Amino acid sequence: GEASVAQELLAQRWDYIFFTGSNSIGKIVAKAAAEYITPSTLELGGKSPCVIDESANIKIAARRVLWGKFLNAGQTCISPDYVLIHQSVKDKFTEQFCKELANFYGDNPKSSNDFARIINDKNFNRLAKLLEGQTVLVGGDIDPAERYISPTLLDEPADDSLVMQEEIFGPILPVISYKNTEELHQKISIHGKPLAFYIFSSKKRFIKQ
Repeated sequence: GEASVAQELLAQRWDYIFFTGSNSIGKIVAKAAAEYITPSTLELGGKSPCVIDESANIKIAARRVLWGKFLNAGQTCISPDYVLIHQSVKDKFTEQFCKELANFYGDNPKSSNDFARIINDKNFNRLAKLLEGQTVLVGGDIDPAERYISPTLLDEPADDSLVMQEEIFGPILPVISYKNTEELHQKISIHGKPLAFYIFSSKKRFIKQ
């Protein structure tokens, strides 16, 4: 239901609450559950990172990241939220990503029967705002009439930018480079624990770490 329905439900006394949704609403649910000390499970979204190191198979990584991110135009709870990629393979990844994008959705994703639209105006406007002031590597096209946002790669958005402060839940993928493992850990730790975590590497020790 909408907000009014959710508020009425949370005002009731339950034996157990199970909620799937955003962190912001999860906090509201948790507070309501605390009123009666009701057990609860919160499956919340988040900024799920996708790490690609210098040893990864870039073709496979590009194809799988593209599928995972743009399925349902990014409107899935476990879609990769942003890519952290070793600086030595960033350009190669971007180039391969463009090739795979054409394989998936053709030269014009807007005319593809396989590329979805944004669910409502509220989320379309939120996503459009995330694009403001960003450097676009691929895509960046929007059409309010169709609630269409093209598959988009953003180049190195700042940590304090809006697109890096909340779960994206749309077809926008920030690409951020890193130099070494220490910097990688630092960048990941900026955000809260994600719902999912993806890694492309051929180094078992690195994957385990």
